[in-house]
Amino acid sequence: MPRDVDDRDIDAIEMDRIRRILSELEDSDFELLDPPPEVWQRIGASVTAESDSVVRTSGLPKEPPFRDTPARSVVEYWIDADDVVTDVGQDWANFARDNDAPELAVAAPDRTLWSYIDRDEIRELWQLLVQRVRALQVGARVPFRCDAAHARRWFEMTITPEPGGRVHFRSVLAFEEPRPPMALLDAHSERDADAEPVPLCSWCGRGQRGSDWLDIEELVQSARLLERVSMPPISY
Repeated sequence: MPRDVDDRDIDAIEMDRIRRILSELEDSDFELLDPPPEVWQRIGASVTAESDSVVRTSGLPKEPPFRDTPARSVVEYWIDADDVVTDVGQDWANFARDNDAPELAVAAPDRTLWSYIDRDEIRELWQLLVQRVRALQVGARVPFRCDAAHARRWFEMTITPEPGGRVHFRSVLAFEEPRPPMALLDAHSERDADAEPVPLCSWCGRGQRGSDWLDIEELVQSARLLERVSMPPISY
């Protein structure tokens, strides 16, 4: 009679299944999901030389309610053949401090990229992506959300293979939209360690509530988090 399968066995089986599926994927199996169309309309209105005419024809206000992306919002770093973070761009430290992670302002020597990622599933996914970039010697493009407590932000990352097994990661802030501060995303918010963590998607920035994935504002309202003294933990 087979022994009972515990949670650790289930996790291992699930991770093996994910690895097997991902190893069989081709480029044609992926679909790029862009931000909502109105986001690109606003971006176009802000960067086009004829922005005034664009705004008038689109019906948008003359001064869109978002700030332009600063030229310095580029975060880049390199890993060697052993996946150790060896070099970082000049804006690495600024980005870390601006996002309440001053302890990451200086990259620790001999620390691998994977040690910065807490969740096993996310770590496995990024490792497979890096393995693919190295094996095929072809770069990858990964659009993703990286919201701050006070803003919605869309980034685009490029992952580029370099000689000797090095890999270059470069993330550019494509769009930023201010919003009222969200305590759930504030690193300084008091957390209830006994509460069930709120799962957030590392790519789209939405949070899971039941079977639904909601924008943070919707999730906060639906879960009535504003009525709580302390916020639940976040799980990416």
